[in-house]
Amino acid sequence: MNSNYLDVALEAVKEAEQVILKYLDSGVRAELKEDQSPVTIADREAEETIKRVIRASFPDHTFYGEEGEKIDLENHKGYTWIIDPIDGTKSYLRHNPLFATQLALLHDGEFIIGVSNAPLLHEIIYAEKSKGCFFNGQPVRVSDISTIEDAYMSFGSLKYFTMHHNINQLLFLAENARWARGIGDFWSYHLLAQGKLDIMIEADTKLWDIAAMKVIIEEAGGTASQLDGSPVGHATTTFLATNGKLHQQIVDQFTS
Repeated sequence: MNSNYLDVALEAVKEAEQVILKYLDSGVRAELKEDQSPVTIADREAEETIKRVIRASFPDHTFYGEEGEKIDLENHKGYTWIIDPIDGTKSYLRHNPLFATQLALLHDGEFIIGVSNAPLLHEIIYAEKSKGCFFNGQPVRVSDISTIEDAYMSFGSLKYFTMHHNINQLLFLAENARWARGIGDFWSYHLLAQGKLDIMIEADTKLWDIAAMKVIIEEAGGTASQLDGSPVGHATTTFLATNGKLHQQIVDQFTS
């Protein structure tokens, strides 16, 4: 049985979906933020919709959103929802289906809820700490692959690996894996949680990009950390998610 927190999270992303799809067909235009990433009215309204739904049930909860208010998460106490209203805004702008709403709940510094909803793919994956991971309502689990040579791997933008001077490590893994493609964004994690991929690597990321995915991957039986193996926290900038059996092998490549 879902907790009230998860039920409200699922309701919030579904209401945000209506906003996102409404603007999808309206020829929505983007503005550029300071970091040169795009943002649209759909991003902003979807985030506000999520906050409205959550506040109706949990008026004392706080928020850390990509487009809106950001509470200070250092020494975090209480309940804070981490919101990425549209993960993949660039895809959204081109009607590419690879975009999703991501929502996570942080309690006293611990990630306890993760939801990722991809409307055009008709995929919703969600997890609650110690209760498992579910894809479109069905339980899912990561793969049992134990060697890089047999692994299917995905990765984020190559330019960030180059910027952070770990492109050689990525290329080594890509050359030795059974299959390697840069799918990027949320969908790689959906596949990983279902056992259809074994490794996902990102060299530069923000908390709202991966907070939900940490819960999802771990509750599907996998492992999530920063590239050096350190725990994911409020200041995380890199992300490695695997089926668990491959995790230390990948960390070793990036720390040796």
